[in-house]
Amino acid sequence: MKVLFLTNLLPYPLDNGGKIKTYTTLSALYAAGHDIDLLCFKEIKKDMIDEEKELLKICRSIKQVYLPLTTANHKQYMMKVALKSLVSVLPFAIYKYQSSEMNNIISEYSRNEYDIIYLDHLPMCVYLKKVKSIWVGAKIILDEHNCETLISKRKATESNHIVKKVFFKYEAYKLEKFEADSILNVNQTIVLSSEDYNFLKRLTKKDFDYSIIPIAVPDKGIKKCSSSNGKALNILFVGTLTWEPNNAGLIWFLKNVLPIIEKKALDYHLYIIGKNPSETVVKMCGAFGDKITITGYVNSLDDYYDICDCAIVPLFIGSGQRVKLIEAFSKGMPAISTKIGAEGLNYEDGKTIIIADDDTKFAEAIIAMTDHSYRRELQINSRLVYEKYYSPQAVFGLIQNAVDR
Repeated sequence: MKVLFLTNLLPYPLDNGGKIKTYTTLSALYAAGHDIDLLCFKEIKKDMIDEEKELLKICRSIKQVYLPLTTANHKQYMMKVALKSLVSVLPFAIYKYQSSEMNNIISEYSRNEYDIIYLDHLPMCVYLKKVKSIWVGAKIILDEHNCETLISKRKATESNHIVKKVFFKYEAYKLEKFEADSILNVNQTIVLSSEDYNFLKRLTKKDFDYSIIPIAVPDKGIKKCSSSNGKALNILFVGTLTWEPNNAGLIWFLKNVLPIIEKKALDYHLYIIGKNPSETVVKMCGAFGDKITITGYVNSLDDYYDICDCAIVPLFIGSGQRVKLIEAFSKGMPAISTKIGAEGLNYEDGKTIIIADDDTKFAEAIIAMTDHSYRRELQINSRLVYEKYYSPQAVFGLIQNAVDR
């Protein structure tokens, strides 16, 4: 079958969870013999030739459109877009994806016949009416990487800033209608978990055709077994820090959890990996001297998985699934997470992961990681979870069945 695949960002390199999920989906479609034309945005104006070469191994063609999308990198532009969105029926999270150039490209593609229109991420539904009018007989699939309304509601609840709280409440109000209408106007919706489906069913107030398909990550093999005996406990934080929930969660950890660990006189070292750490994070880390290393963006996490003893996911806002935890499972990396961080995943608290929602429990869980035998137990169990639920072998068939049915 012929597939027109619209997604938010060029899904290569595989340096964030959304790109990994999108790349996995494209790979599954290619493996099933489908011809894929990829339309996507990019945030840099230069040609991404090397990245395209990798994707052209699984896609028939690729068209990229430049569009600023990240607030941290385009503050003035995004502020103007946010203000304009206030008087639009579209929420900011959707409004910013409107592009006349993308509209024109979709029109140019109208000469092509497609069996499937795949809208990867809810914001791509800003083009839903257009693609439905052009490809009347095509099956339209929406892949919900997150429940966007839920994220906005949680941001409003967690924010202590009155202007942000009001903005996120208004954003959630508009997102409710857009997300529900989008789901009810496509042929099939792909969700990551039963939790996401139940939330979206309450949102739409109707049942809808759906498939539950978790995220798969490539299998790079289990981490080398590190030992904290006679050395510092190495702690790993991974996350794109331009995404506010990651930034807020890390700040909470630095402010509330590390001081408890300091009082326990635990010998530790924290590695923070992620592009564009905020000024607040950098300043807070400075108070801990050489016990914290901020790497910024790195091309590969493999070396850090090998030297670190445990990973942390202090997340209080989000939906869907955390790819960073699935990657930890794949590497057999013991992990400590909040309930929201582990939401939507298959896990057993204390056996495959440790769940901690307050600072004291989080600190106690980190201290428990000094027990090498306990870490080894978590390593074995988490790897088994990965193989059963989140490996490409486990997920490819689910994607192919959902598209073909």
